[in-house]
Formats: sequence, C-alpha cells, structure tokens
Amino acid sequence: MKQETKVQLTPEEELQVIIDKAKKKYGRVYKTIIADEVIVWRMLKRSEFKEVMNLAVYKDEIRVDENGEKYAEQIIDEDATYDLRQEEIAKAVIIYPAGIVEQMAAVADIISTECMLKSGFGETPQTEQC
Repeated sequence: MKQETKVQLTPEEELQVIIDKAKKKYGRVYKTIIADEVIVWRMLKRSEFKEVMNLAVYKDEIRVDENGEKYAEQIIDEDATYDLRQEEIAKAVIIYPAGIVEQMAAVADIISTECMLKSGFGETPQTEQC
C-alpha cells in the first residue's frame, strides 16, 4: 500500500496556489500590499458595477417651504453612499484574505480605487484612427 505524504507549503507557495486558482477562474488577478498585508483581487464585472451604483444611503433634511412650514425631505447622503459603494466593491472583488475589509480600515478605499482603475474607469482609452 502506497502512503501519501503531505507537502507543507510555505506561505508564499500557498499564496501562489490561491493566485493560480483565481487566474483560472477570473482571468486577470491583482495583488496589492497594504501595511504588509497581501490582498489578492480581481476586476469588477459590469453587472456588479451597475448593482453597486444603485446603492444609496438616505438621510432626512429639514426644509422650509414658502409659507415658513418645516418639513423633512429624504435626500441621498453623498458621503455615506460613497463609503458604502467602496466597501461593496472591495467585498465583491477581494479574493484573499477573507474578511480583510472589516479588519483594516483603509482596504475598502484603496482596493475599490485600484479596482475601478484596472476595470477601465478613470483611464484614458487608447483610440486611433484606422
């Protein structure tokens, strides 16, 4: 009977296995290092982008009408909406490590910004006449 021996991988080798699997599943995969933490992520899909852009956080704002009567109007809280969208983008695209968005405060901001750039937002397209 043949005995199986388990090979102990180094952390770098384990990370490479994760990256290789992610490349097979998603195509392009990126690695960003934040405060010595390696974060592996993928590009944002169009359907995910549309879903995230539909998210909004509302707040009540007190207004005064022409008769001096006060009333509350629900408006979009731009700052909270921006933060929510960044967090949701980061959660959608981060492959490794799980839960890092909640563990490190800057991750959502950095990864969502990088992701948007690599997904084609904010880049100047290369267009030439044929």
